[in-house]
Amino acid sequence: MIVFWDREAGRDAGDSDPADSHPLDSRDTPAAAYVADGLILHVGTAEDARRQATAGSCEALVVLTENERVETGELPADASVPVYVFTKADKQSRFVIQLLFHYLASIQSHVFSRKTFAGTGPDTEMDWERVLKHIQDNLGTGELSLESVAKECYVCKWQFSKVFKKQFGITFRDYLIEQRIGEAKKLLVKGHSVTDACYAVGYGDMTHFGRIFRKKVGVSPSDYRKHYYSQFIL
Repeated sequence: MIVFWDREAGRDAGDSDPADSHPLDSRDTPAAAYVADGLILHVGTAEDARRQATAGSCEALVVLTENERVETGELPADASVPVYVFTKADKQSRFVIQLLFHYLASIQSHVFSRKTFAGTGPDTEMDWERVLKHIQDNLGTGELSLESVAKECYVCKWQFSKVFKKQFGITFRDYLIEQRIGEAKKLLVKGHSVTDACYAVGYGDMTHFGRIFRKKVGVSPSDYRKHYYSQFIL
């Protein structure tokens, strides 16, 4: 669910003619929230925005304002979802932005109904065998990401991230790291160089690879290779 907070909604509501209102314009409900197709939620205050951004059902927070910026205290500091802030947005711009997100949400809902849902939820109908095979087959590509895998499944990245963790008890990022480090360990044991192992599993930076490897394994890639490759060839 995408949460909208229009900072100027309350003021605009007092200045506007009810006859000119549009069902998608949050000016109609400045202090209340409503849900459209279960995917869009409008809130009227900063407190509501912060509360919804930390709720489990929220996938993104969109803030609209005519000002040049939003005060830091008005945004959730502990939000675990993306926060998009549109500044210098007049009434017309804010309406267009909301209309666009409603349209995207309707497309998402349609895709879910055709490709993912079967009356019981996306996590039960997702072809996880195909998902995991896609990840394994593309470990060595730098393009492999949450976004790319979600796209393969015809869902948005926020929804995929949520159902992936629910299914496997681990985030997609942590799973990807485990798979890449596991594959790197196999290559190092077989005698491949640290550089070859780094690039073979999709890391484009040796320093980053070394830091992640040491964090997960406890030793550097070179020390791991030195110890286990010598045992492998004996």
